[in-house]
Amino acid sequence: MHYFLFYKKSGTSAGSILKKTLLIMKMIFFMMLVMVIGVHAEGRAQKITLSMKNVKVDRVFAEIAKQTNYRFLYSDDTIDKSASMDIDVKDATLNDALDKISDQWLLQYKMMSGTIMVAENKKAIRKNVPAEATTEPVQDDVTVSGVVMDKQGNVLTQASVNVKGVAGRGTNTDAAGRFTLTVPVNSVLVVSFIGYEAKEVTVTNNRSITVVLDESFSELEEVVVTSFGIQRDRKTLGYGVSEMKSEELAKSPTTDVTNALSGKVAGVQVSGAGGGFAGSNVTIRGFSTFTGSNQPLYVVDGIPLDNSGGGNSVNTGVVNSSRISDINPQDIENISVLKGAAATVLYGSRAASGVILITTKKGKQGTRNQVNVGTNTAVGTVSRFPDFQNEYAQGSNGNYINNVAGSWGPRIEGQTVRNWFGEDEVLRAYPDNIRDILQNSISSQNDLSFSGATDRYDYRISYGYTKETGLVPNNELTRNNLSVNVGTQVSDKLKIGTSFSYTNNSSDRTQSGNQGANPLWRGIYAPRSYDLTNLPYEDEEGNQLWYAAEDHPYWSINHITNRREVNRFYGNVNLKYDILDWLQADLKVGADVFNSASKGFDDMGVRSNANTNSAGAGGLSDQSSTVRNINSYFTVTGNRKIGEDINVLATVGNEIIANYSSSVSAVGLGIVLPGFANQRNFLTFNPSGSITEQRAVGVFADLVVDYKNFLSVNVKARNDFSSTLAPGNRSIFYPALAISWVPTEAFPSLKSDVLSSLKIRANIGEVGKGTGPYDTNTYYGRASAGDGLGSTAVNFPFNGLAGYTLNNGAGNPQLQPEFTREIELGTEVSLFSGRVFLDGSVYRRDTRNLIFSVPVPSSSGFTSVTTNAGKLSTKGLELLLRVVPIKKENFNWDASFNFTTFKSIVEELAPGVDNISLGGFTSPNIRLVSGEEYGQIWSNAYQRNNDGQMIIGANGLPRPTSAVQRVGNPNPKFVLGWNNTLTFKDFTFSFLFDFKYKGDQLSRTIGDLQINGVAAETAEHPRFNADGTPSTPYIFEGVLEDGTPNNIPVTAQQYYGLQGKYVAWEGYVLDATFVKLREANLSYRLPVRLLGNQKVIKAVNLSVYGRNLFMYAPNYPHLDPEQNLLGISNARGLEFGIQPTARTIGGSIRLTL
Repeated sequence: MHYFLFYKKSGTSAGSILKKTLLIMKMIFFMMLVMVIGVHAEGRAQKITLSMKNVKVDRVFAEIAKQTNYRFLYSDDTIDKSASMDIDVKDATLNDALDKISDQWLLQYKMMSGTIMVAENKKAIRKNVPAEATTEPVQDDVTVSGVVMDKQGNVLTQASVNVKGVAGRGTNTDAAGRFTLTVPVNSVLVVSFIGYEAKEVTVTNNRSITVVLDESFSELEEVVVTSFGIQRDRKTLGYGVSEMKSEELAKSPTTDVTNALSGKVAGVQVSGAGGGFAGSNVTIRGFSTFTGSNQPLYVVDGIPLDNSGGGNSVNTGVVNSSRISDINPQDIENISVLKGAAATVLYGSRAASGVILITTKKGKQGTRNQVNVGTNTAVGTVSRFPDFQNEYAQGSNGNYINNVAGSWGPRIEGQTVRNWFGEDEVLRAYPDNIRDILQNSISSQNDLSFSGATDRYDYRISYGYTKETGLVPNNELTRNNLSVNVGTQVSDKLKIGTSFSYTNNSSDRTQSGNQGANPLWRGIYAPRSYDLTNLPYEDEEGNQLWYAAEDHPYWSINHITNRREVNRFYGNVNLKYDILDWLQADLKVGADVFNSASKGFDDMGVRSNANTNSAGAGGLSDQSSTVRNINSYFTVTGNRKIGEDINVLATVGNEIIANYSSSVSAVGLGIVLPGFANQRNFLTFNPSGSITEQRAVGVFADLVVDYKNFLSVNVKARNDFSSTLAPGNRSIFYPALAISWVPTEAFPSLKSDVLSSLKIRANIGEVGKGTGPYDTNTYYGRASAGDGLGSTAVNFPFNGLAGYTLNNGAGNPQLQPEFTREIELGTEVSLFSGRVFLDGSVYRRDTRNLIFSVPVPSSSGFTSVTTNAGKLSTKGLELLLRVVPIKKENFNWDASFNFTTFKSIVEELAPGVDNISLGGFTSPNIRLVSGEEYGQIWSNAYQRNNDGQMIIGANGLPRPTSAVQRVGNPNPKFVLGWNNTLTFKDFTFSFLFDFKYKGDQLSRTIGDLQINGVAAETAEHPRFNADGTPSTPYIFEGVLEDGTPNNIPVTAQQYYGLQGKYVAWEGYVLDATFVKLREANLSYRLPVRLLGNQKVIKAVNLSVYGRNLFMYAPNYPHLDPEQNLLGISNARGLEFGIQPTARTIGGSIRLTL
């Protein structure tokens, strides 16, 4: 089927699209009806009869498939190595038949929604081998006991423990994961469990042992979860899905799950936004919109979560966290990243920027009444702190001046000076005057969970408590998480479950950004001779004592506060019903509801913008917002084999979305009683509020046809009907086609000792982004009038009369969604029996009909109108290379490399639009310009001649341009993660390097360190000659106006001053390349023998870990380059007002009871 059959052309009527959608659904329902014909089996209780002689196990599986319509998944090695045997069962249940087959061939199986996953015990000897073939010399027997578990400390029930080379001698672990077995001395035990690598253990004496099994990529990843919980065989996927397990999150704990993704997923660029509880920008395969959100959709247990927030103001307020920070990372079982349009199309208009599927932990089969307790605590220090000079004092041009910010004064030699307080003091340097502002950060995460599962039910109840303090005092975060995940098999056909979480997240934060209330904005370049630590910063009445026009760092910390509290509930209730063995219905209803309340207080005497821009009068901002998002979806899934060679997996469904949000705020100005944060304590009061509602209905279908386990064709489509669009434009159609071909299955002769498997995949799909609520209409706002000169103004209400006027920005009833079409080609190659694995993709995505505001002539009565225009394209490459260099009984080394590169180009904007500003100032700012890469840094620059040489004036200093131009590109060339795990017996050591190559950043803070003469490099040369005159060791590279090379020397203060290097914002732009040791972890699992014979503690895991332990940034001095003034947003590359990041070192202990 050709792609264009599913493409919605501009102008196509909604009725036509609806007809196409209904036609597709009818076709799929028809195919499912065809599959119903000939159904002879009902449920697992159906009787199986087998009478086969000298057959391999695949023949047995094929016969069972015919009788039951179940599908089997297993590796080729399972068949190739299986012996030919007889099998004879009559009128047995499916489970009994499988148990006998597993016992006879030493296999293990797991049944999942019409699919039976099978793995073999590769090391064991089959029970029907003649005894004489495995006879061992008579040896003394010893009794060995132990426990089998995974790396997370979860015990594995019904794991097989067999004696290598001895037929019929073995056992299985009990519900506590324990076993006891009498074996000959020096026997080798082979321990195996489905989905895990078998492990051999040599027994030398009577002892207790702990066997930790590693997950098997070749087996565990056979089935993956995709959109709406649809399970797929990985070999049949025509698109890439990246996964991260809970153990990856636990290695170096962090309170915000977005920070845990750094350097771990190919195709995903994670860039930190700074300290102060900030999260990270997560960009999947580049940018897909101009002014809308480029953050992915987060889906937790099938329910989309609101991820608003995280953006920061330029010069007011605090660092904000996105709402995904409400999730407790300890509750996460795994994370799946859907990257391409073909992977995300079923989520429709929300999925253009990718989808992150989060599955939470639940009770594991075979565990009963298991208790897990964990605690970890880490201490943080500043990851990178400026190198200061401590040789020169406060002042300018070599003179001591007590009321200036710069340290361009005299050399500090113990002379007596008159300080700002009018007191004589001996001049000296205070090397720690800035560091003393800070404190060590403390992060503590504690969790307790109760879990269990049987064939009839599963449950997990957990509580998490997180406490974290920041590097700047009065920054503190407290989070409480209560989570429940329960399910019960009401009957053989019906299962009911629920998963929900309650979160209380509260935080206190100091000011941030480009403003004097930020404690480090002015504090970080305070004079080297000023005793910030011990000199008073306020008088008895709370008035500031401080030479600068901005707020004193300590006064700001104590008198300017911001507190936010979020109470949130999210979860779902789900019902699954097995209509037939191969046909299942699934209904899920979920909600995400939260209230966020914040209070920002600026005490009397505030000098800077702070929370309220009160101009020194003091202010209070109270805000409260409520979000209520309701989702429900219903799906019917059929999974049926047609004949010997074809399997069909089909899903049809619908989703209903109802979102509501409201907010109220009040700003009080003019404080009466200092220190009292109550609206009644302010002279003026300005309230505001808003309510937003939107709904959408989507219908979707997903059809997968597999042929002979080597060719898979996947056609899927979704049609959304959105309330945010005008009638006639509400129908939005998204199609996709994906193909997977496995040559090594089609031509088994291709397999060798080198090549284990090869898959080629290709897909094309289209997704989009809808417009925001109320963008299609024009609304009235409160009116005001003036004479145009600023001397006279009238604001309504006036004399008791209300006045309204149309807003300057006009709506557009013809708005349509943005559309993003993506084409991807990829491959997966497994070599040397899975010891080397490569997964790579190249892709191109094109976005059209982008939604943004376009200027219009003011004579129209408006200044702008929202419209569809512009084009955006992205090309990219992503690679994952996983290698197992060493694999021994007691030592194992796993290494993986993930590589991501993409380039997003603004192909065109709109007629009459030269650029779109994404954020910043008049100069500098981040903007979109046609023909350029997304989000470039624009500002004034140095004047240059035609050869690019800087033009130097007669004073020896560069000249700035009056106009702005492109001065930097914040987008990295590529990012690379190198992850390693080394296991030696009960010890595991892991580390992760994160490398970002290129990507510019304009750093105001580094500029200020040099402008004010406090950075070490400003004193690299003596500032004064022997005769006391200023030295002139610097010459700007460039040419004079006559074209001759510049030879005019200047002083250090001139060179680093606002008339020198920093006469233009171009001078602040730096290459932000870095290499970080992002994570490191050393863990030790206590052997069972050390736990003795007690029955309470089943497992103990101890670990020490670190985060941001090392950093190398050759072209970015003094600070951590992972900063972003505007936080989680499309505008990146500006650093104003540093938010220090922490280097953390901690330890954890986890107990399984």
